[in-house]
Amino acid sequence: MINKNDSKRSERHNIKAGSPSDGPSNPARRRILATGLTGLGAAAVTVAGPTILGTDAADAQPSDVQPSLDAESKKELSGKTAFITGGARGIGLASGEALAAKGANIALFDIAEPNIPNVQYPLASERDLSQAKARIEALGVRCLTFKGDVRDLEAQKRAVERTVDEFGSLDIVVANAGVSQAGMIEEFSSDDISTVFEINVGGVIKTTQAAAPFMQRQNGGRIIYISSALGRMGNELFPIYTPTKWAVIGFAKSAAVTYGKSNILCNVVAPGLVDTPLADNLTVLRTLMPGTSNPTFDAVAEAGLAGSPLNVAHLEVEDVAYAVAFFAGEGTSKVSGEVFDVSYGSLSRSIA
Repeated sequence: MINKNDSKRSERHNIKAGSPSDGPSNPARRRILATGLTGLGAAAVTVAGPTILGTDAADAQPSDVQPSLDAESKKELSGKTAFITGGARGIGLASGEALAAKGANIALFDIAEPNIPNVQYPLASERDLSQAKARIEALGVRCLTFKGDVRDLEAQKRAVERTVDEFGSLDIVVANAGVSQAGMIEEFSSDDISTVFEINVGGVIKTTQAAAPFMQRQNGGRIIYISSALGRMGNELFPIYTPTKWAVIGFAKSAAVTYGKSNILCNVVAPGLVDTPLADNLTVLRTLMPGTSNPTFDAVAEAGLAGSPLNVAHLEVEDVAYAVAFFAGEGTSKVSGEVFDVSYGSLSRSIA
């Protein structure tokens, strides 16, 4: 079956530098897009629960991660268990598929509630989570799904405990859930600020608190944190989101020091601009392209080409998922406290 996103992806990968664009005409705005805004990461957030959901999803299908992994590599994680927050769509789902393709059983924890206060765009739905489960199971592994909020430590603990009871271990955690905020500093209310920090930072800390005791008892595990290229720089259009992604990196390094003697490896993936609802929504697009009658993700990505050493406009979720799978594999068994920038060379001009 042809993936419904294939044609869209093909068109975006064919964007060339200098092609016509409805992007911003302001040269300063183009410079911002070319350097700072390429750092947008992507994730879903996760409220209530956890509640285990069902499996119905007639139109669900595996992503293009599956055919790109050979039969031998699929077995590398056989018998392992991965717990992924923000797993109903985007980077979380793609990471689940990449790990499932290598043989891991998967537990997805997500909000499955499109509208929550102080978040500027719709989040994942129960249908998204149900479809995600079907896509994972189509890869020949088992999958649990939980509807829950990463801000709720007890909900995460219950979900992790249920996962270990069902699958027998907790080997990989992908702390992916997060939300974006776009706008100038003075535009954000106290509640806006609290929400994004409680989800992006507090949620990551609570995921670690829920998972680490099980990994310590096993004397081993991998925790992979999803940050952003904006966690490596400042940016005036994402002034609240950006520091949360700096904080994820700082916390991951602290966790690496804390849990290293228990053979728990903690690393970070920091993506650039990714084609997910976190970036492709009207609030973000209008912030990036003010005054444009019909702002689109493609136009934003094209504007970013000017600062890309690789002439790449953006990432697909699978590009990030491969980095997650890399940190979950044997090739990184002696690696901890590191940050893997997946940003098509956009940080090559940054201070080392």
